[in-house]
Amino acid sequence: MITRSKRQESAPSPIGDAPAPFTPPEGWTRSPNVSTSRFAFEMSNTTGWYRNDGQGNGYFAPGWDSERIARRTGVLRWIAVALAVIMIAGGTILASVQYGEQIEYNHLKSTGVQTTGVVGPVTVEHTSEQTRRSSRSYTTRSTSVVEYAVGGQEMREEITASSSTRIRRSPDRYPEPAWTQGQELALYTDPEKPERFVLVHEYKEADADSLPRGVIIIMIITGVLLLLPLALFLAGMRNVREARKL
Repeated sequence: MITRSKRQESAPSPIGDAPAPFTPPEGWTRSPNVSTSRFAFEMSNTTGWYRNDGQGNGYFAPGWDSERIARRTGVLRWIAVALAVIMIAGGTILASVQYGEQIEYNHLKSTGVQTTGVVGPVTVEHTSEQTRRSSRSYTTRSTSVVEYAVGGQEMREEITASSSTRIRRSPDRYPEPAWTQGQELALYTDPEKPERFVLVHEYKEADADSLPRGVIIIMIITGVLLLLPLALFLAGMRNVREARKL
């Protein structure tokens, strides 16, 4: 009787079942470098510019070489720079607006006249916007006129304010109007141009002798957002380095 050992039963499959060796397409050129990096296999599996035989030997498609791949994959650097410029420009504009409002406020506070105005009828406009599946923003815009006296002149000037809130999984709820009819408001006015005024504002009062908190918030948000182009730029630099090793 013939018996087989366990060693014989677990013998490997015939060599004919092994994968066929890699054959570069016609016209492709072999790279002088050997690369087994993750980047090399990403390029081999996701592009038609480069192939790797799995052992580190690389082949370039006609018209391609490591420098051209480096330029193509390094485009993330320019995208990152463009995003950074846009973010910095946007942050600068918003910060300038905040800073300009504070300067105007400080000027009227120091050179103007403080008086009291009375709010007239208030017009309220509600709008809402679906921003995400589970979140909606609700905005209330209030418009009215404020009546005040400066140097014996009776003035009536328009005032507007807008406030928003975002509520999850809740019925429509809008912020309360900024004012009510007959409400008294403190304001600073220019005695030479009584139509020029600012409403006394708690935050602007506190920021009169310092950098406006609105500017600080914008700077922080801009700095956080700049992490995205920084990550893209570093990824682009890494692509250039790895591509030159192909």
